[in-house]
Amino acid sequence: MAGQKVGEAIRAVLDVIGLGLKYTLRPERLTIYYPYEVPDYMGRVRGWIGLWTERCTSCMICARICPTNAIKMYMEKNGRRYPGIDYGRCIMCHYCIDACPTYALYPTDMRDLAFYRHEDMMYTPDMMRRPPQVPKLVPQVVKVVHEYSGGRVVKVRLGEHGEHKPLPPAPSVPVVES
Repeated sequence: MAGQKVGEAIRAVLDVIGLGLKYTLRPERLTIYYPYEVPDYMGRVRGWIGLWTERCTSCMICARICPTNAIKMYMEKNGRRYPGIDYGRCIMCHYCIDACPTYALYPTDMRDLAFYRHEDMMYTPDMMRRPPQVPKLVPQVVKVVHEYSGGRVVKVRLGEHGEHKPLPPAPSVPVVES
């Protein structure tokens, strides 16, 4: 009985060593070489949130629904309050976009935002009116996806792409004046 347990333990250790040798000799890495390659999430990722102030009614539903209190309302010169987002707290759930009755907040696919200071993460309504300027790090970027092929996951290059896509056009929703 004790010999059987020792035999099972030795076999388990040899299985682990064999697996390690297999991946050492024939690695199956799924590394993406950022910034030369970027993953293509095919529209399934939430990114930077934009604001159309002309559509905003200052109802503050977005600030109330935010689970992390990342949205703060800022008083503007016209006497109305508009949302600003602290991306240090934002978890990109986009509840604010879903809750906005006038579609003043809209999603984008910009997700690669990096900041040097915490103060830079706080976007005021003026900053949210236009997309952030993302510097182009390399001249040519390739989109990649991971797919199943022959029972294995492989990295597939989709092709080249340049700058970020332009912001989507405003949906045709009547603007409510207060």
